[in-house]
Amino acid sequence: MRIGVDFDNTIAGYDRLFASLSVEHGFFDAPPAGGKKAVRDRVRESHGDIAWQDLQAQAYGHRMSEAEMFRGVTRFFALCRESHIPVYIVSHKTQFASRDTNGTDLRCAALNWMENRGFFEYAGFGLSTDNVFFEDTRNEKIARIASLNCDVFIDDLIEVFSEPCFPGDISAILFSPDGEEAPSPVPLFKAFSHWDEISDYVFGVRH
Repeated sequence: MRIGVDFDNTIAGYDRLFASLSVEHGFFDAPPAGGKKAVRDRVRESHGDIAWQDLQAQAYGHRMSEAEMFRGVTRFFALCRESHIPVYIVSHKTQFASRDTNGTDLRCAALNWMENRGFFEYAGFGLSTDNVFFEDTRNEKIARIASLNCDVFIDDLIEVFSEPCFPGDISAILFSPDGEEAPSPVPLFKAFSHWDEISDYVFGVRH
């Protein structure tokens, strides 16, 4: 088995960071309940899409260190390592954000975030940096997934699985921590709201 995993909003979570940024920028006195998606919708509605892009540039750039790892990710990667299953991180992430005045390399920021959390340490996740891929477009991301011969791919965006070029022989797993329903029509996939559920499904754990 070969497993591919998305990065932003799948491994790294931004709910608290976007909430903090929205208040720091004076968009709200208190952030709306509902995490990143709620902040996005409210900022777009009240201040426009450019304002939202500005927040994204900071969250994925020079404030990336404040992102949090989703609970259960550590267990999943540990099980992969114990089972000698190769894991690849494949992310749709450009090198720079057009709205970032700091000129932060977004890919380096993500790699530093992973390094600081033991992804590349032998005593940690034991992942090689050679197993991390950043692609400029969604289609290039999907092509990378296919070229790696992944048997399973985990992503928070149903749009990735809905692309006509997404390989039909890959087991698609949707990480949906908010329990959001996917639009119709959709491809076949399994949806889970917690990483422990994904681990149990992939590794056949029965309660």
